[in-house]
Amino acid sequence: MLTPESFQYVHRPCGQSTLIDGPEFQAVSNPLSGIETTVCAHCGEQDDIENFAWEGSSETIGQYYRRHLAHIPPQEKARADRSAMFKYLIVGGAIGIAAGIATGLLTAFFSTLAGLIIGAVATIAFATLGVLVGFMHFENKIVASVIERYLGVEDARQLVALPPNA
Repeated sequence: MLTPESFQYVHRPCGQSTLIDGPEFQAVSNPLSGIETTVCAHCGEQDDIENFAWEGSSETIGQYYRRHLAHIPPQEKARADRSAMFKYLIVGGAIGIAAGIATGLLTAFFSTLAGLIIGAVATIAFATLGVLVGFMHFENKIVASVIERYLGVEDARQLVALPPNA
């Protein structure tokens, strides 16, 4: 199945379509994302997802989420929800901080000032990298596996092209 790079949703109150692509499309198309509101590009209103429908469908984005989430067992939803994501971010950041401190301590053997400076810079850099790696692991290994196993697609963006009765 081809993965669409963009799609449109219709803001029901104003009747206008908004083209969505990139990371925003990846997030809004994913029923596990926890998104509750989105924005209409025409009227500028940020509104509840119950007031938006994918173009060509009478189903709101909220209904779309509920339909797909009904196929995922509760323990798998919990494994892939936002609180689980924060665990990966915290662990990644903590590993990064530890690596930065270790770098500073090793450098301090040669020069205390260099150890402090390099340690501080390394701690910030490694902590940031650790958080990013934690996030990527969560999205690519945890969320993607739940989407593939229970919804039968490799990418959540493929779900928007499926009719509601599929």
